[in-house]
This record gives sequence, structure tokens and C-alpha cells, in this order.
Amino acid sequence: MKITILTAALATLILVSCKKDGDKESTIDTATETTSPSPTEQETTPSTDGQTINGAAQGKFDINSVKVAENIKGSFPYFKLPEGYLFTDPHTYHGPGIIKTVDMEYLYNHGTYFPIEGKSYKAEIRVDSDKFKDKAFSKLELKRSFDEFIAGLGGEKINNGEPIRAGEKDRLEKENPQAYSDGYLHSCNNYDDVHTYVIRTKEKAVYIQFNLGSEQASYTVIEPKAFENTMSLQPAAEIKKQINESGKAVLYINFDTDKATLKPDGKKYVAEIKKLLQDDQKLRVSIEGHTDNTGTAARNKELSVQRATTVMKELTSGGIQSSRLAARGFGSDNPLAANDTESNKAKNRRVELVRI
Repeated sequence: MKITILTAALATLILVSCKKDGDKESTIDTATETTSPSPTEQETTPSTDGQTINGAAQGKFDINSVKVAENIKGSFPYFKLPEGYLFTDPHTYHGPGIIKTVDMEYLYNHGTYFPIEGKSYKAEIRVDSDKFKDKAFSKLELKRSFDEFIAGLGGEKINNGEPIRAGEKDRLEKENPQAYSDGYLHSCNNYDDVHTYVIRTKEKAVYIQFNLGSEQASYTVIEPKAFENTMSLQPAAEIKKQINESGKAVLYINFDTDKATLKPDGKKYVAEIKKLLQDDQKLRVSIEGHTDNTGTAARNKELSVQRATTVMKELTSGGIQSSRLAARGFGSDNPLAANDTESNKAKNRRVELVRI
């Protein structure tokens, strides 16, 4: 395994540039590496480019104040831990951490939160007790390793364990009540002993943050990246192909949050369904709504029925006979994926067209 060691005194914390097949070390590697232009200072809320930072009057962070370091070698998320430690899934504590192409994390700047959007890696840092029976978790070892190693890369530390300012938690809860439940406070969820770093190169910025507990640390690497909407309209021909092959089509129609009101692109989607039904006058379908498990079962069932009914009404108002349609809702009873991540929940929020 090719490695780069930038500080001789810190041979335990290294950047990994490649990994051989069968390598069991706790480094995560991905096939691609994202890049982004240098972030700019922000004053208020995150912009769609993912580079701006929300700052209160105290603790406002300006990425341009950070000196430019040499380009970071290797693949995202870059870092290998000191000997005796490993990254684990933050939910199961087994296996590696989680990489998301689009994510957000609230970072600390001397006790003040600011959000960053981009590609993320989130994990727990734990002792590898299977291989190192006598190893004990050491806050000091991890803190010193990161401090010295990231400084050696030309990075800077913007939070050194300072506690949250009075009223800051209340401010964040008003700004984003879902920040904790959606995982956007993963690496500062205990509100103390948070260590935050930034490395700025000509090509990109990389933020590293961990929260030190007594037996583990919550850890995030996030690389700001402009959001790219890859969603596209599923045309009538593709919907028909799915129905012909499996008897149903799985559609992701956009509604307003917790409502049965179609968004503008949702109406365009329904227009494609209408086109399908106009082209095939013999086709009859059941419109079946599904949700993720957020909220109560009763509300999810009600919402799924309402959304299916909305689609049916939109079709009948466009000239499709009601005798060819049915509307049903199943709430969160029939998930396509486990409701354990935001991406999986998105798969479960769907409308299915089932041939009848």
C-alpha cells in the first residue's frame, strides 16, 4: 500500500493514496474524488453552491483567511487512523463509515455553528479491540495526532474543544429543528470537546471534525461541492416499459413536504402518466402511495392515500376516465429499503402504478 507520511513524529496518522485488494486496514477508498472551487465568505445562509457558511456575529468563518496548502494526495476521505483505532458505521458500530455524495454537517468555529454542504464521510472512531486487546481509547492521543498531522499538511484548526456559546443551541434549533435527527450534527452531537480543522488548497477545501467522548469519537470529513440536480423526468415510454416488464412502475413524484400538493415538476410527471394512458386505452392502473417511516403510522397512511388521490384527480381532470383508475395508500408498510439513511428514505417515498 502506497502511503505518504508528512510528519515523521506522526507515522500513525497518514494519508492513503491507494489500497490493495484484500487490505483490511480501516481506510475508506472511493473510485472518484470530487473537487470544487475555493469557497467564499458567507454572511447569512448556505447558498446553492455549497461553499458559503452561515455565521453569527461571533465566530463568523472566512475560508479566504486560511492559507493555501499543497494539494491533498489520495482519495476521499483521505485519512487513516493511528494504530489501534478504526472507523465504524455510526449507526451499527460495525463495518466502515458512511460516504454520502450530498450531505451537510454543522461545524464549530469557537463555539458557533456553521453549516457546510458537500460530499461527506461520517463514522465513529473506536479502539480496534479485536486486534489490540490491551489498547485503551485515548483522547490525548487522537487530539495530538490530528493537531500535528493536519498542521503538517498546512491546515488550520478553527475549534479546539471550546464549549458551545450560551444560546447557540437554541439558535440552531430555531434555524433547523431537524439538524440533529437528520444527522447534520453528527460530529458535534455532545456539544463539547469538538475539534474542527480546515485544509484549503487551490482546488478545494476539506473540513475535518470530531467530538471526543470517553470511549469513542464521532467523526466527519466534508468536502464542499456545488449541488448538482441529477433528477430527470421519467417519460411515458419508460413508465410503460416498467409496467410491461414487472406489472408496475415505481415513480418518484414530488409533493410539498407533508402535503399532497403536487410541485410543478410533479405535475409534469403526472402529464407523462396521462400520455401513457392516452396511448394505451386498455390500460387500467392502481395508483399506490408509499412513504418513509418519519412521523406516525396513521399520518403516513393518510398522507399516502391523499397523494395517490391527488394523482388520480389530476389524471381525471385531464380527461382520463375514472373507471380506469384506483387510488390506494400504504403509508410506510411496504418499504423498498431500510429507513436507516436519508437516501434509503427517499427510495421509500414513492408512487407506484400497478396494472389492474
